[in-house]
Amino acid sequence: MKALRTRASFLIGIGAVLTLGLTACGGGGTDTAGGDAGGDTQEIQPLVAGVIPVTDIGPVYMAQQNGLFEENGLDLTLQPAGSSTEIIQAMQSGQVQIGYGGSTGVFQAVENGVDLVIIAAASATPDDPENGINDLLVVADSDLKSAKDLEGRKVAVNAPGGYTQLLADIAVKADGGDPKKVQYVQMGVPDQPAALVSGAIDSFVAGEPFGTLGREENGFRTLANPFEYLSDHAVVAGVWYALRSEVEKRPEYFAQVVDTINAANAYALENDEELRENIAEFTKIDPALAARIRLGSYGKLPLTVENLQPIADWSLELGYLKEPVDFDTLIWEP
Repeated sequence: MKALRTRASFLIGIGAVLTLGLTACGGGGTDTAGGDAGGDTQEIQPLVAGVIPVTDIGPVYMAQQNGLFEENGLDLTLQPAGSSTEIIQAMQSGQVQIGYGGSTGVFQAVENGVDLVIIAAASATPDDPENGINDLLVVADSDLKSAKDLEGRKVAVNAPGGYTQLLADIAVKADGGDPKKVQYVQMGVPDQPAALVSGAIDSFVAGEPFGTLGREENGFRTLANPFEYLSDHAVVAGVWYALRSEVEKRPEYFAQVVDTINAANAYALENDEELRENIAEFTKIDPALAARIRLGSYGKLPLTVENLQPIADWSLELGYLKEPVDFDTLIWEP
């Protein structure tokens, strides 16, 4: 059956990246006499991940479906949420162990007193900055010519003060405009294309698959691509995070989680077609559309200060943060 072939190919392909079959650490001493380790049964531990149902979850969803988490002693449950704030609240109440979100939101949460650590990269911006996955889109006959023209206009974002608004602000600022003069409107991502067509808004920061759909079905055009100004190199944008107290309490468990996520990203990097099939299943979009959408980069960039710094710098410059990010304490390494 196809599912069995897919799972087998996944485990074979990932073998070079991660040694499977990790065993739980016992509380006793080492058996120097050479006990029968082969008879041990690996303990399966629950892992609930708070996620926003977007394409960036594709690599982890694919790894779950193909059995990688189970092979590494983790019973993964993906718990959908509407925002990083909702995920963090669930994390603080013990309902989830890890969460996905944009790096900006994590920076802000930490500055506001939530003791989080970033444990793994989820996604990065495209290698080619012109291949924008978060373009500012307008209708084909819009009178807007460039990002600075958004002063006094309405731009839809899913979360005020979050990552998508930061991207819009970067484009406006880099084009010589004043981001504070833009009228941001909070609106669910699926509702934004229709609002643009009706004239209720003047632009929105496209997220996939709505960027591709808007271009193909409504003739939307790109007003500005924030990635052209964000950095001169690809950067980590989406991250996986956890509470510091939990990571310090269970370092071996979280090291296992990190290794599995990194292996999932590495496999996704080499298997784009399978990734898109899984994205279609997870996000419930047409597989033909999933084959055409623009995706971020998975598995290429490690979790380093250099790869997180550009977004942190822009966040500080544009007032999203009051203080520089302390990456020495924010990034957790197994």
